[in-house]
Amino acid sequence: MRYITTIILITLLTGCGGGTSGTSSSSDGGGTTNNNTNSNGKGGSMARFVVSGNYLYTLNKKEITAFDITDENDPLPYTRDRVPWDVETLFAYEDYLFIGAEGGVYIYNKPTPSQGMEIKATYSHVKSCDPVVVEDGFAYVTLNKGNLCRLQTGENSLQVLDVTNPLNPKLSKDSEGNDNLRQMIDPKGLGVDGNSLFVCDGIGGLKVYDINKTENNETNQTYVNLTFDRASTISDIDCYDVIPYNNNLIISNGENVRQFDYSHFPMVELGKIK
Repeated sequence: MRYITTIILITLLTGCGGGTSGTSSSSDGGGTTNNNTNSNGKGGSMARFVVSGNYLYTLNKKEITAFDITDENDPLPYTRDRVPWDVETLFAYEDYLFIGAEGGVYIYNKPTPSQGMEIKATYSHVKSCDPVVVEDGFAYVTLNKGNLCRLQTGENSLQVLDVTNPLNPKLSKDSEGNDNLRQMIDPKGLGVDGNSLFVCDGIGGLKVYDINKTENNETNQTYVNLTFDRASTISDIDCYDVIPYNNNLIISNGENVRQFDYSHFPMVELGKIK
């Protein structure tokens, strides 16, 4: 399955920066409901396909399809289901598939031998373009109303959703009880790794946030505080998407792909591909 993972990374390098169609997708390392443990693809948030366990999931404007890639030389269609008309991006996390859409985030179950894929929950927001990534029970979503968004309506913002219960997604709170919603300039792709959140914000540059979570034992609620790391932000990058993985950050736009080391901040650039 390493060969599948390599193909997805190569697809990002050759296809990024020109729109969501055909771009690689992110995948977390979560297990699937049928106990598959093969490698997962790792890619950007502006994605329409993803490898998770023994399955490749693909998304178009009409349907989501799962392919069984247990035999990587002979992928087989496994199941397919209809999707709403406004779907845009795809992300796999644990037993669920998170689909970013113009009207919100749709949460689908991964298929099992006894159940196909279907919407289990929906988080609705104003009509905007909407990539989503998920880690450790929280989904990070950017909303964009700019030229890349078909409707060019809505708002430019970053939202943090509590998906610890994927069947009841909700906007999270910070430790002061405020909604986790940040106004942005022109947000596009984003990525999260541990306590670091990376957001492409157009002319605002590549923005970096520190994620700090606190538990309230009385309410049994987790609060998420985002601290803007101004010193680590790279203002001269108008990026389209990012992949943070193992202290290496891959940044793409319409002109090039750049790689940074984020084992320490500020980040150090490792190279660039035109």
